[in-house]
Amino acid sequence: MHRYFGRHISEYHPLAKSRPLALGGEPMRRDLGRRIYGYLVSAAFALFLFSPILWTLSTSLKQPTEMFQWPPVIVGEPSAQHYTAIIADKDFSSALINSIVVSCSTIILTMALSIPAAFGISHLQKTAMRRLLTLVLALRAAPAMIYIIPYFLFFRQVHLVDTKIALIIVNTMFAVPLAIWYLSAFFDQVPREIEEAAMIDGASTLQTMTLISIPIAKSGIMATAILIFIGSWNEFLFALTLTRDDAKTAAVAILNFIPFEGTDWGKAAAACVLMLVPIVVFVPFVKKYVAGPTTTGSVKG
Repeated sequence: MHRYFGRHISEYHPLAKSRPLALGGEPMRRDLGRRIYGYLVSAAFALFLFSPILWTLSTSLKQPTEMFQWPPVIVGEPSAQHYTAIIADKDFSSALINSIVVSCSTIILTMALSIPAAFGISHLQKTAMRRLLTLVLALRAAPAMIYIIPYFLFFRQVHLVDTKIALIIVNTMFAVPLAIWYLSAFFDQVPREIEEAAMIDGASTLQTMTLISIPIAKSGIMATAILIFIGSWNEFLFALTLTRDDAKTAAVAILNFIPFEGTDWGKAAAACVLMLVPIVVFVPFVKKYVAGPTTTGSVKG
């Protein structure tokens, strides 16, 4: 009764064909074992990545007597004394303000240079220009150490060592190629029909870019700006080399709590946690905006 032209019905019916696998004990146990193994590996990897952050957060809230207590405690009696101390520290507070100024200025300057360049590359579609951009990105991937001495000598010659301007220039130079690469990909997704319709209505190229393309690609622009901010906020090597006291950033000022004669672990941990705050705040926005421009319904088929 269950035969069809001499063949079993399970050979034709997908549900009937998959039922033995669903009901079989061995395949289910094997699948469950794989999932458990995947969960364990993921949990171990996450623990390995987040354990330094958890240790830093725990240390920043500990009393000085609990720092090296054995057996160790995660947080005995939470205390904000280390945060109060570093906020009251004029050197670190000034460095924190410097980091904010440098990072925000880098975003503004990078976006001002990158958006028109990315828009032009996206529309010209010149192979030579894209190859040049690829070459610049390849140079950007070179170790930062090879740039330190030339940049230091240059900024010393023009009397910009230990100034925020020097850091803004360096951060922008490294951020612009990457920003152009990201933004040109987002501008490529903007429907050409919308831009052509605007030009037919009398819009100039500048008006098309500012009134049509940028609003559509705003998700990519926001994501790129946040990534630039994070990179500038975390930059350490050039800030250490090109600054002394006046333009020192927070990433460098943390070293003040790690002197040669002894480390103030509580203050150092609290400073690191404060440095993490913008990262924790902005990273979810990258996930939100990186989905790309929304043009649903803009062009009728």
